[in-house]
Amino acid sequence: MQSRSKEAQAILAPLRKEIDDIDIKILDLVQRRARAAIELGKLKKTNSLPIMDLIREKQVLGHLANSIKPGDGLSLEAASSVFNEIIKACRAAQAPTKVTFLGPAGTFSHAAALHQFGKLAFFMPADDLPQVFEMADSGEADFALVPFENSTEGIVGQTLDLLTKTSLRAQAMLNLKVHLSLMSTHGDLSLIKAISSHPQALAQCRNWLALNLPGVELRPTVSTAAGVHMAQNDDSCAVIGHPTLATYYNLTVMSGDIQDLQHNQTCFLVMSHDDSQPTGNDRTLVWFSAAHSSGSLYKCLQPLADSGVNLTRLHSRPNSDTPWEYLFFLELEGHFEDGSVTKALAALSEHTDKCHVIGSYEAPEMERSLKAKPPNIGTAM
Repeated sequence: MQSRSKEAQAILAPLRKEIDDIDIKILDLVQRRARAAIELGKLKKTNSLPIMDLIREKQVLGHLANSIKPGDGLSLEAASSVFNEIIKACRAAQAPTKVTFLGPAGTFSHAAALHQFGKLAFFMPADDLPQVFEMADSGEADFALVPFENSTEGIVGQTLDLLTKTSLRAQAMLNLKVHLSLMSTHGDLSLIKAISSHPQALAQCRNWLALNLPGVELRPTVSTAAGVHMAQNDDSCAVIGHPTLATYYNLTVMSGDIQDLQHNQTCFLVMSHDDSQPTGNDRTLVWFSAAHSSGSLYKCLQPLADSGVNLTRLHSRPNSDTPWEYLFFLELEGHFEDGSVTKALAALSEHTDKCHVIGSYEAPEMERSLKAKPPNIGTAM
């Protein structure tokens, strides 16, 4: 057996040596790329340009995708994943990216922030949404990531309220598919007598729990992360949450993707002090107030219909400054710099008491893909 092992090692040795040599070359090229990125970051700072340029990053990935040949080593998805991490690492080398989100660590907001900015960003969890906005408004954080809408639970009202009180600009929107896992400190399903989590997470797993853990006690908590502490102090208690929780709190995943609706998504906004550049496939988010009189909302929206600009979202919120009056939030197809959108917004503002553009961003991937599907498929929110 030992002779066979030595023979096998001898056969493998040349290819392993080749891989080692290639790795050194890859590392050298990555370091050269990082040094070039650092110099680029200095130029951006000198010219008061933002470090993160999502459009440029997409262009880089698109250029690489065109160079990948089917069947030639890594798949397009695998190669894109590798270079996506290289891009994020080089961005971090230019300057530490400080990101605030609704904490604590392991929440869905944290998972979305990791997806958008990569593991090398400096993450700053906030206790509540007002603090998220405050940290970015003051410059303590470069970016704020806030939940905007859930495809089953609807709009996040507090986020809408805070959008009317901030100078931050909406720079990006991303959809994060809701993955829920059942976790505990030990991983033994037979010991579980109770489940702790945020009420929404418990509700979204109702059918799975009834089928797999009938009669188990449900313990609602203020957040999925708060449910972790209950599980850590009681071996008979498990927690439902994003699988990221397992990484940060040393938990064992007993069952993954236990949510009843597999298509459930949460939409997040990335806020900063900078505007995004047009991509050709954008959305513009606006809030406005209208007179409390008959037909006022119709008069506001009519110019949009006349201009041919498509309305993709419309929400209302009570005006906290004036009882029984409302603020309206709408999302339009196009960038606010596009001529048709500029004209439509100018016409809209003539019929409003206040009208404010929150920002423009590229349409999320899921929404772009749904546009190509048959019309009986609902629009992702």
